[in-house]
Amino acid sequence: MKQNYKKIGIAIAIIILVLIISTYIANRVIEGKVTTAIENLPSSVSVDYSEVEVSVWTAKMTLKDPVIKITGQTTGKNILEATLKAIEIDDISYWNLLVNDKISIEEFNIIKPILKYLHNPHVKKDDYQSGFLDKIKRIIDIEKLSIKDADILISDYDTDSLLLSIPKLNVGISDLKINSKSSKSNKKIRYDDLNVQARNVKWASNTYDDIYANTIYLTNSELKVEDFQYKTKYSRSEYSALLPKERDHFDLKVEEIKLRDLDYGFDSNKKFYLTSNKVQLISPTSEIYRDKLVADDLTKKALYGKMLRELDLNLGLKSIEITDGSISYLEKVNAENQAGRLDFTNMNATITNLGNTFGEEETSIKVNSTFMKNSPLEVHWNFKVADSTDQFTFKADIGLLNATVMDQFTQPNLNVDLNGELNQTYFTISGAPNRSRIDLKVKYEDFEISILKKEGKEKNKFLSTLVNLFVSKDSEDDQRSYRYGQSENVERDPTKSVFNFIWLNIKDGLLSAMAGNGEKAG
Repeated sequence: MKQNYKKIGIAIAIIILVLIISTYIANRVIEGKVTTAIENLPSSVSVDYSEVEVSVWTAKMTLKDPVIKITGQTTGKNILEATLKAIEIDDISYWNLLVNDKISIEEFNIIKPILKYLHNPHVKKDDYQSGFLDKIKRIIDIEKLSIKDADILISDYDTDSLLLSIPKLNVGISDLKINSKSSKSNKKIRYDDLNVQARNVKWASNTYDDIYANTIYLTNSELKVEDFQYKTKYSRSEYSALLPKERDHFDLKVEEIKLRDLDYGFDSNKKFYLTSNKVQLISPTSEIYRDKLVADDLTKKALYGKMLRELDLNLGLKSIEITDGSISYLEKVNAENQAGRLDFTNMNATITNLGNTFGEEETSIKVNSTFMKNSPLEVHWNFKVADSTDQFTFKADIGLLNATVMDQFTQPNLNVDLNGELNQTYFTISGAPNRSRIDLKVKYEDFEISILKKEGKEKNKFLSTLVNLFVSKDSEDDQRSYRYGQSENVERDPTKSVFNFIWLNIKDGLLSAMAGNGEKAG
């Protein structure tokens, strides 16, 4: 009996020893294959690491302290350098790998990558995607992929200037499937759930302006951005000295941006699309400055309907809500004078059907605001993006406005001083890209216009007297009455903005009401 136990014990010991040895050999074989695979990477890719750990029984592999470098195949210049703490692969399915020629992984973790990438704007994004997918010969199925504590820096290939900085990035993706053999391009990479959190983001959106965000949260169906900023990189004086032609200087801040019921991606035609049922902009504030002393920008400006219609993406924002916003517009016309200023505060707005995916549905913009600190302003603006004639309607209702508050804009920019009160002003502009009509009614008291001399500091008595001969001082002896103004065929200057077109209409409407017969058109 003891002899039998002894034999059994020896057999078990042998089995255990064989398992240990075979496990050791299997681990070393797999480690060797990993090492060989790394060594056989294209010459443009190099991977260094301190250690490879493999466990056959737990189906786990760890690549420690990898450093990945990719060089441009033409220039030999490093275009990507990534330093990581580790790459961890957990629970690889050997069955799928051997039988189904498919790589199945339960968890794929990329730990603390520091990535520096040089972006070449001359290479099309399709080339990047096809180049990446062409190298993947098997179907890849990853149940959970995570990127933890990443630090991303993207620079311009030619100039080495910063394009994007994300010093703190975490990404989680579930049920990621990569199939380079799929017949449909939008099915080659798929996933079920996405969670992205990025902090202290900086993006150079163009030559002159940067975008900042304190925090960005992104999932399959929601985007939230906290402490968003869109700012011109230079001071106003530096900016004016750099510009070859006039351009706005921006300082825009938004406390919070939310996009709900979000959907985005690439359609079957490889065109990017983005839709959302509800967008919220909470407490946006902006100051826009334009130096008119810089050379004119004589390029033709399209109306917003055409701009949306010709976007290179499919955009569909069903409802946009703006709460507690403010806009200040400053324009400098005279070098000796301060810039004229227009302020809109306490702004709340609703925009419906903004984009190019709503067909014949109308885009509607409704704004309630305070103009120049004291005057209530209500605007309704409507147009159809799909309408190639770009017809629009712009209606406004302006409450009590003391004309003197406009002096900070009219004096430095127009050499005009206004006095009196506009008690109520209504107008409707019906327009197209080149011409429009305005119907206006206004009630006002003791209105007087003073034309200033060229330096803008002294009244030109002769011209002021002449102008006021044609202007009715009050809207009517009966203060409950309105004076009416109309102007047909107000001509737009297509080299100027949409809002310049609105101003030309208001100017003609007011002139008709005050200097004309003041009667309502039949």
